[in-house]
Amino acid sequence: MYRRKLTPAEQEARRVKNRVGMRKIRQRQRQELLAMKSTVIELEKEYAELCRRAEAANKDTELATLHMDHSDEQGHPDLAALAKQLGAEKLLLRSMLKQKAAWTLQIQRVLDFEASSLAATQKFQSAVEVQLDTVDEVQAEKELGFHPLTEWDLTRTILDNKRDIRHVENRLNPPSGLVDKRTHRMQAFGWDIIQRVEGSVMEFVFLKKFTNLNVLDIMHKTWTNDIQLSRFKTVKAETSRLEVLQQMNPNAYVFVRDVDSPSDISIFRSVFVHFLVEATKEFSCSDGSTITGTGYVLGTQSVAVDYPSDSIHRDEAGRKIAWADLALTTEAYDVENAMTGEKYQQVVWAGRTDYCTEEDAQRNAADTLQGLLRWEMKIVAPALNLTLL
Repeated sequence: MYRRKLTPAEQEARRVKNRVGMRKIRQRQRQELLAMKSTVIELEKEYAELCRRAEAANKDTELATLHMDHSDEQGHPDLAALAKQLGAEKLLLRSMLKQKAAWTLQIQRVLDFEASSLAATQKFQSAVEVQLDTVDEVQAEKELGFHPLTEWDLTRTILDNKRDIRHVENRLNPPSGLVDKRTHRMQAFGWDIIQRVEGSVMEFVFLKKFTNLNVLDIMHKTWTNDIQLSRFKTVKAETSRLEVLQQMNPNAYVFVRDVDSPSDISIFRSVFVHFLVEATKEFSCSDGSTITGTGYVLGTQSVAVDYPSDSIHRDEAGRKIAWADLALTTEAYDVENAMTGEKYQQVVWAGRTDYCTEEDAQRNAADTLQGLLRWEMKIVAPALNLTLL
């Protein structure tokens, strides 16, 4: 579909509109952050009060039971009734405690994400603005079945990404080192490469240590590279479409991406959130201990649209188009071992993709590994060379 090129005046008007919109979003996020903090404080107070009541109920129940042990139950029906009442209240309080604890945990998770999102936004405010290809809301709904996400949808999507990646890492790279026969591990170019293909699903974890790497700069360059089609094709050459459906904040966009394939299915299409947040991660040392790295996660997570994920349709040229499900991260952390004094940067690529058929999953496994090496050559190597100079 042809899109009229914007005039310089229209481009400037759009940039101004985007800046105003982002300021409003950041202000709303700050207000929501303060409200969430207040909610957590109130929940903590309620939790403490429930603990106190549960403890008192427990003591009263024990006292009533003690009286009953030394008295005739038929002669003291009031004590029996009191014991039953206190026991029921104790069970109710336990249930309420669990519910409050669950709510506190959920709100704290949201709070942690919002805080990291705001922090990342502040650090990348000086980023160079780029003009991105966009799809308007009407076309996005008609062509893709996409409906705009809310702030809560964004938070939930990022939490889903964290859960999915943790599941992949636990399966492919467990502390025990025991994996199934479908999991293949090798080392190449300094990377620890772990991949697994089962049916149409491909999972992977790539790990490598660097020194003298500026984590913030690398993630900034990767982010800029990932959101522009011409640059992203230098890493994933088979990409033919990359357009913005929605901008949630300066570090979270919803994209539609088409990837060309030589198989029977010509195009694999994905609608996903692409986001950048601050994070921490634990890494195992050779002595069995763990150390915590601090850095950033650049994530990609598919979101639901109106079309079934297993549906296949054809474009105007008659080519088959299928949906590809994505859960991916590029991560970089500064790590320091307090015991040995060693300082290094740990880079992690991890993810799970579903490309409909095993043939396409195997091809995607090879493409992903090639993309990793291209990323290192295009993004990391120049930065390391500048550091050495």
